[in-house]
Amino acid sequence: MLPQTCTIADHLLLTYRPDMGVLIARWQRPVSLSELQAGYRAVADEAERHSAVRWLLDTRALTVSAEAGRWVNDVFYPALVTRFSQPLRMAYMVPPDSQRLLRTDAEMAMLLSRFEQNMFPYCFQLFDQEGEAQSWLASPIN
Repeated sequence: MLPQTCTIADHLLLTYRPDMGVLIARWQRPVSLSELQAGYRAVADEAERHSAVRWLLDTRALTVSAEAGRWVNDVFYPALVTRFSQPLRMAYMVPPDSQRLLRTDAEMAMLLSRFEQNMFPYCFQLFDQEGEAQSWLASPIN
């Protein structure tokens, strides 16, 4: 089966890989909060359409912000519980500088900690190498 790709405006490319059972979301440029929200909703819609519970979220083009993180944590992910009957496994592609910021900036570190605590029943991991992210996604969901 061939990958199925669609473009959301000019900032997000969604590709479903039926051979891997993975939905890949690649943001192409920095986006506004409303574009980010629309993009995440499109990811959830496309994942639901394909019953995809493994997501590779390539956010390397995005700028990390507390405002966006709060929306994802407090609004977006809680809403997914009603949409998916299986736990989601999400591999986030994040550049090393953003990973460092998420661990060292007090507000961002607190947000990441809350995010990790609130993710149940989901599983997520941060990566800077796509091969590692894909290997992790391919491993069994516990």
